[in-house]
Parts: sequence; structure tokens; C-alpha cells
Amino acid sequence: MGEQAAVAWPFGPRQPLPVHVPPVRGESTGSYVSRLAHGQGLHLEELLERVGFGQASRDPARVRAYPSTTEMYVNELGLEYLAVLCESTVRALQDELPSTAAHLLEPSAGTDPVWTWPWLPRQGHLVPLCGTCAAVGGVHETVWMVSPDRWRVCLEHLRFTDSDATGGRRGLSLKLLPEAIAAHREREALYRRYGSVGQELFADAFQITVHWWTHLPDTPRWVQRARDAGLGGHAVPAAPLVLMPEAAAVAIRLASFEHADRRDGRARTRWMDQMRELMDQWGVDFPIGRWALMDWLQRHSVPAAAAPEGTDDRSRRPTYAGVPLGLRLSPGHAQVAQPTEVLGAASCLPWQLGQPACGV
Repeated sequence: MGEQAAVAWPFGPRQPLPVHVPPVRGESTGSYVSRLAHGQGLHLEELLERVGFGQASRDPARVRAYPSTTEMYVNELGLEYLAVLCESTVRALQDELPSTAAHLLEPSAGTDPVWTWPWLPRQGHLVPLCGTCAAVGGVHETVWMVSPDRWRVCLEHLRFTDSDATGGRRGLSLKLLPEAIAAHREREALYRRYGSVGQELFADAFQITVHWWTHLPDTPRWVQRARDAGLGGHAVPAAPLVLMPEAAAVAIRLASFEHADRRDGRARTRWMDQMRELMDQWGVDFPIGRWALMDWLQRHSVPAAAAPEGTDDRSRRPTYAGVPLGLRLSPGHAQVAQPTEVLGAASCLPWQLGQPACGV
């Protein structure tokens, strides 16, 4: 193959393809290359021959059939060829296509341009871009984005999309779910104000509500939200959408507990009583739902690490919802959670969305 490459690709492509197809920032490489091919009226495998050598072209039908589970990766020379074909630069492509920057293939033994198309992304999930966002950008086919979560929320057009393409190309409308929209904004506010700690607290809160939903899927407010979104009440794709309001509220309560940094029995009982009142308002069965809270309390039973010298005056720290921005988590959280944007991994709680109730 190296000798063939030397004959076929002595210098690589010298000019761009006739139809310019710009990438969408955050788009998967596979999604973009597919759109680039379509823009030229080419089959995917015909375009891939111009990028370099790989193996997925042996089964292009599968690539086309399962865009949510396949991602393309290239080596440095393959990326240079792709940049020429789409009239861009390597740096610009790496700014737009996350996989070309984070997962560039190792140099091959020779000087061949190489690409691969494994059947699972190396990181994150592939989730459709909001169809309205795509249409506004002049794109009239599905754009698959690299996402840390299995879903995305577009606050501009009030759309929910997930890796299962629930809701079709445009996604599900959130116009009948104002509380879910507000909760997503609260989540973003947590991230802005607390940074990685906010992400981890929300991950814990989301896992707690996943436990509740898994054991109590018939809770009326969740069933109604699923219906408002046009989904079945027990459908797993519905969970991230219908649980968001409770997850955002729980995250604030978790932050308050961490800030108080009181782990004795009285403090834990008082906090659980407050959570019971909240869960009663939501119609979440406390005798069942409390187990997830008790698990979280156990993992956060050790006092948070001391503040660096000169920063221990809590009364002067800026606050959000009564919680200081310089928040620190119990060491027990860090022993389990991983430094990642993916909710399941960023949480110290082990269960996952879609796991049977008996395993949660």
C-alpha cells in the first residue's frame, strides 16, 4: 500500500473541491466528510479516496446507516489533504472539528495519508445539531456534533436533541417545557460560577434523579413532561429532558451541604429533612428516593479540604444562591469521580442512565 500511495499521492490534492462546504464548529469529522461528499455529488467512498487510505470504505453503507456511532480520524498528512480539499487550513479544521485536534492518528510507518473510521467514537457521543441551527447556517441535512453528553439543548431555538435522534432531524420542541429550559440555564450558571466543581455537583444531582426516575418512573410530573415532549413516560431518551428541573434544584442543595461542611448526624438529618420536604413537593416517594441521597452523603462524609492560606474568610466571598463561589468538595467525591465533562464519569455515584432498577 505504501508504494501505491507514493504513486497515487506524490504531492496530495492541489486544489479544493468545486463546491465549498464549511464545517460547523464542534462537528464530528465523519459528519463533515459525509456532507463534503454530498456537496460534490460524490459517494462517501469516492471522497475518502482523495483523503488517503483507510478501511471503512469497505463498508460505506454501514457508515451511512449509523452516523451516530461512527467517527472518522486522520493522521497529520490525511488532515493536510482534507484541508486542501475543503479550502481550509489544518489549524482552522482543528478549531472546527474536535476529533482532528484531540485524536490525531499517530504517524504511519511511511508517508501515507491515513484515516480510520472505528465504530465507536474515542470520546464523548455524537448528537445532532438542532435542525433550526443547521438550517439557519444553510445546512439541510443532519449535522452530528461531538458532545460530552448523549444530548444537547439549544436555548436559542428551544430544541432538545440526543444520540438516538429522538424527535427527528430538528429535535424535540421545548416550548411546552419552560421548567426544563429554566433548569438548563441554571445548569449553565452553575458551571460558570463554580467551574469544574459545578459540573461535578450537577453530575451528582443528575445521577440522584436518575436513581429516582429508574425506581419511580410513574412519578406524575415526569410522566407529564414526557407527554408534553411527545415521548413515552418510560422512554430512556426522555429522562435527561424530564429530570433536568429536579437535577438543577438538587445540585444547589448538594452545594449548600458541601459549603456548610458539617458532617455530624444532626447536620445530615437536618439536610435530609429539607430534601424530604422538597421531594414531597415534587411527588417523589421519599422512602425510596432517600437511598440515593444516603449514598451521596456517605461518599461525602469527610470534610472538604481546607482553603488555601489567606482565603478562609467565607463571609467575604461572592455567592450564588447563598453558596460561595470558592466551593470545595469532600475528598470522598474525588476518589471516585473522574475529571471529565461526561456526567456519569464526573459523578461519584456509580449507576448509569438506562441501567435496570435492580442494578441501581
